[in-house]
Amino acid sequence: MSDGEIEEVEECQAVKLPVRYKLFLKECGRSAWRLLYDFDFLSAVIKDLKQKLEDVIEEDGAYFHLPDNAFVFAAYQGAQYHYFVCDQDDPPTFRVYDDGTVEPGAGSFSQYMEETIEDYGAIVSRRHSHELGEGS
Repeated sequence: MSDGEIEEVEECQAVKLPVRYKLFLKECGRSAWRLLYDFDFLSAVIKDLKQKLEDVIEEDGAYFHLPDNAFVFAAYQGAQYHYFVCDQDDPPTFRVYDDGTVEPGAGSFSQYMEETIEDYGAIVSRRHSHELGEGS
């Protein structure tokens, strides 16, 4: 994504994004191939994720208040959202469910991405091994 597109995202969610996340958006904001293929986390949707989460929480009557300087960076099937608070360069992540339950995520956004890449690599490796085993 360009600097202008990143600024637009910041305006839509009313935050100043952390350095590490901006670097991620510059490299993978438009496409991350199959990584997180079943999550909403790319440029086409991230501008609206904070509002979507707030709407879901309100509709469900859940007791949860998203911090004002939170940035919602991913959603899974409208029932699980991932966010961080924009108060450091590489902030810890959190998961919040549509019922308002919050769980800690990774210790930093960088760690979140490293774990995501490792998990994806393991899935691909298992599929590849399985495919080789079937042909034997």
